[in-house]
Amino acid sequence: MVRIVLAIIIATAALPAYACGEGQFNLGQGMQYQGYLAPRPATVLVYDQNPEQHRSIYVGLNRAGHRLTVARSADDLAQALQGKRFDVVIGDLGNLDAIAATAAAHLLPVIQRQQRNDPDIRNRFRVFLLSGASLGQYLKGIDQLVRGGA
Repeated sequence: MVRIVLAIIIATAALPAYACGEGQFNLGQGMQYQGYLAPRPATVLVYDQNPEQHRSIYVGLNRAGHRLTVARSADDLAQALQGKRFDVVIGDLGNLDAIAATAAAHLLPVIQRQQRNDPDIRNRFRVFLLSGASLGQYLKGIDQLVRGGA
């Protein structure tokens, strides 16, 4: 009887757990390794002039299954937009105006916390990220745009 219960526990521990639009999976015993799986992998362009600051987020997006391109300068951005189609473009709110004219992608702006209740932003963008957002929030925002359109 104990062996049967133990077998059931081991078998169910390997099943994925879902939260906030992304799949979370655990390998091994307990929670020694944890990762995220994007239910709808997307091609994502990030315009970030200081990507080292957000490196762990970008590594997490890649590991979750998104195909990520990071543009560090306006020239990198223009080159990326000419050569490829992206599902989602992420960047600071001030930079997205220039991107919106050339990109046929969903825009995911990163805004400052004090801007989150601004009616203009809420009317213009259905989904946005707050500065300092976690990997889970990035994954959720991308999934909402890809799943529901914009």
